[in-house]
Amino acid sequence: MSLASLLHRLARPGLVTAALAAGALALTTTSATAAPALTQISADPYTNATSQHATEVEPDTFSYGSTIVSAFQVGRFTDGGGSNVGFATSKDGGATWTRGFLPGITTQAGGTFQRVSDASVTYDAKHNVWLISSIPITSSVTVPEVYTSRSTDGGLTWSNPVVTATGSSLDKNWIV
Repeated sequence: MSLASLLHRLARPGLVTAALAAGALALTTTSATAAPALTQISADPYTNATSQHATEVEPDTFSYGSTIVSAFQVGRFTDGGGSNVGFATSKDGGATWTRGFLPGITTQAGGTFQRVSDASVTYDAKHNVWLISSIPITSSVTVPEVYTSRSTDGGLTWSNPVVTATGSSLDKNWIV
């Protein structure tokens, strides 16, 4: 059989579709069996008896260039919030990570609030500043204001928060 004749036979819609589907299935089956490498980028250091430890939940992540910054609750309370907001920053596309916890929000980290929640992270390219927004929670489980913490060194260290909104029953802050 000539090459032209073979190509003509393969060009029939049913054969081409079947061949493409079989090739795609072979590729997906092979790659699906390989387990990805896991890297732990943070761990809960807190020991207060009021929250659940070894928990880091409700993450938000933003990337700009090769920098990735993730922010999340640490030490979850069963009825909302966490002992603090943690961060993990990679400046090399996820190969290595720097981790830490935001200062000045909860009593666990030099602040006045018992809890904090809803970490949201973004990058301000105009001012070269990383921002994490969060909502501090009172002991009566109310949210009186929205906080924003800043990093001017690429997400490696963070400032004490500033109040960026006040009101009653604030919830579901977001920063972009």
